[in-house]
Amino acid sequence: MLASLTTNPASYFKTAKKDRVEQGLDADLVILDGDPITDVRNLARDATTIRDGQVIYQTP
Repeated sequence: MLASLTTNPASYFKTAKKDRVEQGLDADLVILDGDPITDVRNLARDATTIRDGQVIYQTP
């Protein structure tokens, strides 16, 4: 399930610099406050969002 939301779209849209978390690649990611494998509703529990290497949202 995680790959269908991360690496698969990156490959489909040919954005090779966005397909994994690694030094030197673009840093757009969402950190969840819960494991979506144990409960799919955790996908809506955004704890932190990072775009272009900058934190743009963080749960207060």
